[in-house]
Amino acid sequence: MAGSIVSFSQNGGGSYLMNPQLYVQHQSQAVYTTQQLYGFEPGAWGRYYANQIINLDKIIKDYSNSPTLVMTNQGSAVNMIGVSKIFRSIIYKRITDTYGDIPYTEAGKIGENIKTPKFDTQESVYKALILELKAGRDMLNAATTKPGGDILYQGDVTKWKKLANSVLLQAALQLSKKYPNAGEFAALTFNEALTNSAGVIENVADEAFFTYSAANNISNPLNTFRAADYYLSREFTESLKGAANSFNKTSNHTLDTRLSVYSTGGNTGTGLAYGYTQTDLEAANLDNSANAAQMTTKFKGSDAPMALMTAAQTYLNRAEAAQRGWTAEVVSTMFTLGITRSYQSLDTRYGSAISGNAAAYAAARIADMGANPLKVIAEEKWVTLFNNGHDAWSEWRRTGFPVLTPATSAINGGVIPTRIPYPIEEANYNTTKYNEAVSRLVPAVDKNTSKFWWEL
Repeated sequence: MAGSIVSFSQNGGGSYLMNPQLYVQHQSQAVYTTQQLYGFEPGAWGRYYANQIINLDKIIKDYSNSPTLVMTNQGSAVNMIGVSKIFRSIIYKRITDTYGDIPYTEAGKIGENIKTPKFDTQESVYKALILELKAGRDMLNAATTKPGGDILYQGDVTKWKKLANSVLLQAALQLSKKYPNAGEFAALTFNEALTNSAGVIENVADEAFFTYSAANNISNPLNTFRAADYYLSREFTESLKGAANSFNKTSNHTLDTRLSVYSTGGNTGTGLAYGYTQTDLEAANLDNSANAAQMTTKFKGSDAPMALMTAAQTYLNRAEAAQRGWTAEVVSTMFTLGITRSYQSLDTRYGSAISGNAAAYAAARIADMGANPLKVIAEEKWVTLFNNGHDAWSEWRRTGFPVLTPATSAINGGVIPTRIPYPIEEANYNTTKYNEAVSRLVPAVDKNTSKFWWEL
């Protein structure tokens, strides 16, 4: 279990970590710009399947076959299986949100002589992982031995239950295009999790954060990226400043002091304009790379913590669900709590002192809502999900907010990627099943501009 959690927390490289941060314009590239210009780049999912899911599969299989199994420093069967089901579902959600249809029911079955697994439809994967999240949550029992190897919550299964419910809220909203109305599958899933007796993540103390220790060879994966290659995007910094210029991609008109925590330039520094080759950047008189703002070491230091799920996410998801008519909660209350918890989490995790600004900023953003509250909620998710590129990218693809401009120097026809192409190994060694999956994309080509089920 510890190996799976550590491996997932240390996923680095383009398709595992950085590409989504570039696609949602949290960051920009200055020298090696292929990723932010949307170049064709096959994905990679070996770490998910071979380093993470396989371990969790073994825990579930072994404890299911021998419920009284006792290993040194390990927990009860219900807690080991329950936590493994929850975390495995989180991993599968990440994979399907990145690629579309994926191996699921036949994945990791090499021992059963399944060497070319089928790609399950995204619809079936989502519905299966929602069931798994519920099953894992409902198995957990604080009265039995804590799960061993739990380096996320140190065996606190009450927090794992809250995490499961919070991920269920997120998964349900991700299906809002397919099931938009109250009373349909997504809204029912949302409400089941929200009203579950175990609760959801509401406080900073219950948040799921990966912690790192370079001294123990477990470092934040961002620390391995060359600092000179990445800057905060000017679009991101100007949006948080509430600037009255074309780089501000949101409806915000108020300084968001979270920028002082995110940016080496504090509240005044300017990021690097997004989506140019170095030559085009210079031609447009936008090259400020000599002093452009970058992500602070609070986020990319070797021991810097990284968020998996926060209270701010949960409250902003509740604000959106309320606005959609899925719940009877008050939109402004949920929204304000989302902003407040975001500021509080930064103070707690990264040593800032900005919480006192949260209420005024939230009030200003509520005033910006006008006739389109969903837009402002989505924009604030974009800000809150800084450094959580995969979730930010998923939210942007679903909602269309903030309204981002594609890279000026794009090399894929000028379309912000909606997926990452399948790993080349699948095309070469699992050709028939790969072709079946590609045939279900729209259009039916394995490109970063094709769309899959929940996007349509």
